[in-house]
Amino acid sequence: MAGKGCCSRNLMAAMNAAVIAVVGFAATIAGSTNWAFAGTIKDATFRSDALDQVLPVNIYMPDGTPPKEGWPVLYLLHGHDGNQNSWRDLGNIRETLDNLIADNTIRPLVVVMPGVGNSWYVDSAAVGGAGDFELAITSDLRRQVESTLQVRKDRLGRAIAGLSMGGFGALHLAYAHPDLYVAVASLSGAIWQNVPASQLDKTPAELRLIQDSAFFHRVDRTTITSGVVLPSTGDHFSGSFGTPFDARLFNEKNVFTLAAQHIAEQSDLPATFLTCGDADGFFLWRGAVALHETLQAAGRPSQLRITDGDHVWSLWRRSIVDALHFINDQWDKAEPIASK
Repeated sequence: MAGKGCCSRNLMAAMNAAVIAVVGFAATIAGSTNWAFAGTIKDATFRSDALDQVLPVNIYMPDGTPPKEGWPVLYLLHGHDGNQNSWRDLGNIRETLDNLIADNTIRPLVVVMPGVGNSWYVDSAAVGGAGDFELAITSDLRRQVESTLQVRKDRLGRAIAGLSMGGFGALHLAYAHPDLYVAVASLSGAIWQNVPASQLDKTPAELRLIQDSAFFHRVDRTTITSGVVLPSTGDHFSGSFGTPFDARLFNEKNVFTLAAQHIAEQSDLPATFLTCGDADGFFLWRGAVALHETLQAAGRPSQLRITDGDHVWSLWRRSIVDALHFINDQWDKAEPIASK
């Protein structure tokens, strides 16, 4: 009898352990993003009349039925030497979006990731650059996305973001077309102030010497001043601002010029999110701080995050989460402009 009781107790213990294991496994499945939500990324091409060629695009589509008015849509831009696959292959964007949507921390959205080469997201065909990519994205791509996908077609349901070169591009497109985007996010954006009038006629080599000089200048024992954040001239612009680099053309298209125009006209600007690593190898935190200060002084909605990290994907995979939270908070939100 003792032996039977012992076997019975062992059997019951084993059954209880099995039940606990099954319950735990079920709970794991229920809480797993891979089971609870799984968006998809699809390859696509869109014809661009502005470029007279097709534009390669990756599109993240959320799971489930879209709302009556359509999904909100985010245009997510790659950096220099990147392409439409960068956010998918290096940025783990599908997993990030799945997790945030499954946790109900952001609403489901469509994310459009175009491949534009090293175009800097500006129109440059007239100066021998890569082509008219600003027109291609804001007109050709946008219209085709809105005619073929169940997405919203209004400003309050459309945002734009990007990293490095794409951080510049997102700000340029958002500030040049504030009627199209409710929010913009720049991750380690290539943000530089305008070239001063006194230096407009300097050669790219001369500008490079000035740009590489010490940012903080010692005037005397008690006075330290900061320099202007000049653009890093070089072949990485791929003729987007003329060949050789044309400082006047750069100033015309620069985000500081566009922001100043809207501030002077007291017209709307999209809500702006800026983030950069404190160890950025290109010192791009300088431009982020300068732009944030400009927007804050004008009473414009802007948030700034200086975080740990260099100009690397390990940083952008983290900072895109904060950017997505910021953008999610802007859907359907019209920010009033502070009176000045």
